[in-house]
Amino acid sequence: MKTDDDTLVREYLATVERESTALPPAARQELLADLSEHIEVARAERPGDVRAILHEVGDPRTIAHTALHELGHTTTPPTRTPKRRRSPAWLPLLLLLISGVLPYAGDHVLLSWISVAMKITAVVMVCRSRHWTAARKWAGLTLATLLPATMNVIWYLAFVAPRNYAVIDTWRWPGAVVGFLLTLAGVGWLWRTRSSLERLARLA
Repeated sequence: MKTDDDTLVREYLATVERESTALPPAARQELLADLSEHIEVARAERPGDVRAILHEVGDPRTIAHTALHELGHTTTPPTRTPKRRRSPAWLPLLLLLISGVLPYAGDHVLLSWISVAMKITAVVMVCRSRHWTAARKWAGLTLATLLPATMNVIWYLAFVAPRNYAVIDTWRWPGAVVGFLLTLAGVGWLWRTRSSLERLARLA
């Protein structure tokens, strides 16, 4: 089975190489190295799932066209329907950081709702992104959203809704610091483990 999987990967990379012949040799080798590294990392985390991994990485022709476009070359667009453009890795992580602190900035319920909306938006962006493998997404999101969100709910129900201003004034900033640090830990994990394919930010 491993030999068959290795054959699939070699054929996939060979197809990418054929489709990207218009690239300069150095750029083509860098592209193939990035793809190979990304596939090997994904295979280590999801053994026996090579076909699904290659499907997630993308169509070789689209990958080659994207690399050409980023280098400023012109080429005939692929006949396939263009894939959606993904957001940069830092955008959902920034939303997570802001949402972790925002509920403690005041005692207005609107801040809590804005924080929830930002968290949901960030989680959806991370889940739909190819900057991370599935395992890394859930490890980072658990730390960056679950614990801070639980703190936010307790903060709102125990102190903000009952208008307990004495506690709010005393614990607002300690709560903000703890929520920020928890969120920062998850965001730091996601940032550190983002895919080497991030340089191909328009792949999806």
